[in-house]
Amino acid sequence: MKKNILFIHSSSEMYGSDRSLYNIVKYLNKEKYNIFVFLPDKGALADELKKIPNVSTVVSHIAVIRRKNMSLAGACRYIKDFFDSYQQIKNYIRKNNIQIVYTNTSVVFPGAVAAKRMKIMSVWHIREIISKKSENMIISGIVNKYADVIVVNSKSTGRSLAVKKKKIKVIYNAIEEKDCIEKEYERRQIVVGMAGRINRWKGQKLFVDAAEIVHKKHPDLIFKIAGDPFEGEEYMGEQLESYIKEKKLEKNVILAGRIEDMDSFYQSLDIFVLPSIRPEPFGLVVIEAMQYGIPVIATNHGGPTEIIQNGQDGYLVDFNNAGEMADRIIYLTENPDIREYIGKNAIKKEKKFFSMNSMVKNIEKIFDGNMEI
Repeated sequence: MKKNILFIHSSSEMYGSDRSLYNIVKYLNKEKYNIFVFLPDKGALADELKKIPNVSTVVSHIAVIRRKNMSLAGACRYIKDFFDSYQQIKNYIRKNNIQIVYTNTSVVFPGAVAAKRMKIMSVWHIREIISKKSENMIISGIVNKYADVIVVNSKSTGRSLAVKKKKIKVIYNAIEEKDCIEKEYERRQIVVGMAGRINRWKGQKLFVDAAEIVHKKHPDLIFKIAGDPFEGEEYMGEQLESYIKEKKLEKNVILAGRIEDMDSFYQSLDIFVLPSIRPEPFGLVVIEAMQYGIPVIATNHGGPTEIIQNGQDGYLVDFNNAGEMADRIIYLTENPDIREYIGKNAIKKEKKFFSMNSMVKNIEKIFDGNMEI
């Protein structure tokens, strides 16, 4: 008999956690599971999920923790939203005979609470490293209480949580395999790119600082920044644009905004940088770039340290040192043979360790009660 699984997520976009959820839902065995997905709003993820046969996608308001809730008025609104969402999810669980609730990301609480109160299995997939100690303790306490199984996307994410370690299962993210991608390793104009939300910790300013150093030696290099801010935080994009102008790099550093066609974005790059100034929980964009044979330079903390073997299939640099990042960009710019060597090793690493089949099989083991991962 099929199991009914309800996935609850915090957004309907197509950034890292959104794409990972999409892949899980798409590749789960539909002969074993009936799949239901709750999303808080319309968007690209909802559109893509609705294309998958035998998946029921519901777009309805869900209480999601955001920075705007960090005021007294915001907290009051959240409490009301939480209880409304909790009741709505409880009713949906009863109506559809849900047996497992799968909460995707640490900022959505109602589904896990409803599952625990209704005595059904609660799986909580944590995809964030929460650096602020007080916030970490609160969220860890809630996750520990209301999750039967805590899936984490890296060992680094698992270590950051103050929870019972026996509940934690490390399952690395994966990406869909592409047909053989031919990478051109020599190009007249080198393009360096990064992708991620424009926010305080993704490191866009560090990327611009490195670009400024590189520009002095290679003024023809182009730097692309893909991504946009969260709704309500548009000022961060404006601040970044002003920072680029202040550095007089408007012609070389391109703010590409949200990219719908990430394949074309990666194909336009020669070097990829992940400049996060706080530990990256995993770094899905790292393995995406590796799949294209693009050499990756990532800051030396969090998930990327579990993906990249420094100097073999990518590079790890100090997150406080724009100069070190710039030196690596210059080195790869001036040595196309090294770019090719690193890129080809990256392709092999991605294929071997981050396969879709492995990720989905491990998720299915949890659903089937087999905790040996």
